[in-house]
Amino acid sequence: MMNQPPRINASPAEAEGEYSNVFFVASSRAEFVLDFARAMPGVQAATLKSRVIISPHRLKALVQALQSQIDSYEDRFGPLDSSSQSTFGFQNPTGGAGSSSPQQ
Repeated sequence: MMNQPPRINASPAEAEGEYSNVFFVASSRAEFVLDFARAMPGVQAATLKSRVIISPHRLKALVQALQSQIDSYEDRFGPLDSSSQSTFGFQNPTGGAGSSSPQQ
């Protein structure tokens, strides 16, 4: 059993990462598929940026690690309001959804 996680080698391009504002989760008995995508205003379909296929056991460990990071974040910066993430789509804060008035 490993005491420390393995070292991860990454090229400079890989180390930059990808921005994702949409994710999808699917599962079977043997694996979970996590799709990370980017949606842009005016574009009907999001663009897949990364797909991660992971075993249920590793996913559970990932969820625990993410929860620990969220707890630390909220201790430092205050609680996150997840209710604001219940809708999907881009909103124009001044003209309403679908407004064609230019942003300034």
